[in-house]
Amino acid sequence: MTIDINIIDKEFKEYVKNFDMDNKDIFLKYEHTFEVVNIMEKICKKLNLSEEQTSLAKAIAYFHDLGRFEQLRRTSTYRDDLLDHAEYGADLLIKEEYIKKFSIDEKYYQIIEKAVRHHNKLEVNEELSSEEELQVKLIRDADKIDIYRVMVKFFENNFLVMPSQKVLNEFYNHKSINKKDIKNKSDSLICQMAFTFDLNYEESKEVLKETRYYQDYINSINVSDEEEVKEVFEKVKLEIYKYLNIEES
Repeated sequence: MTIDINIIDKEFKEYVKNFDMDNKDIFLKYEHTFEVVNIMEKICKKLNLSEEQTSLAKAIAYFHDLGRFEQLRRTSTYRDDLLDHAEYGADLLIKEEYIKKFSIDEKYYQIIEKAVRHHNKLEVNEELSSEEELQVKLIRDADKIDIYRVMVKFFENNFLVMPSQKVLNEFYNHKSINKKDIKNKSDSLICQMAFTFDLNYEESKEVLKETRYYQDYINSINVSDEEEVKEVFEKVKLEIYKYLNIEES
C-alpha cells in the first residue's frame, strides 16, 4: 500500500507537539482532526470506495487543518482573512515539502494539495480531475459534519437578534453564506446551518443524521424570547429539517 495511515497518524501527532496543547483552541483542532478522520471513513464506506481511495481520503482528513495550528499561534483567531489556514496548510505540505515526512507516493501530492487548499472555500471554481473532485468533495463534507459537534461542545450558540435579510434570502435559496455578509451572531448560526446545503453526497447527509450532530446543534441554540426572532428561528430550523428529512425532536 502506498499510503500507510499509521505513519500519517504518528507524524501528525509529532507535528502537533510543536504547539501548546493546553490552549483550548489548539486542542479543539487536534480533536476535530480525529473526528473528521472517523467521519471520512464512514462516508467512504457508504460510498463503497476502494481501499486506495479511502486511505487517501483519511490522509487528507489528517492534513486538512494543519494550517489551523499555525493560524492560532500567530493570530489567536480562526480568521482566514488574517491567515488562510487552508492555503497555509497546502503550502506547508507541498511547497515546503513537509509531506515527505508522511511516506506518501508523489502521485498523490497534487490531489492532496487540491483537497487541502479547497476544503474551506465558499465554492470550488477550479477545474479538477475526477479523483481531485472526489477528494475535495469528501473532505468538504466530512469537515462540515464535525463542525456541528464542535459548535455544541466548545461554543455558546445564541440566536438572540434578528438575522440579516440578505443572509436569510441566501439560506432560503439553499445557498452557502458568504462570511462577508455576516453582521451578527444569528447570521453566523444561519451560515453554519446552511452548511448542509453544500454537502455533496447523500451518503454524507446520512452520516450527519446518524451522528445526530445536527439535531444536537439545533437543540443547543439559545433562542430569543422575542416572538419575531423566535419565529424566524423556527422557520429556519424547519427548512433544514425538511431538507434533511429529519423529524423534530
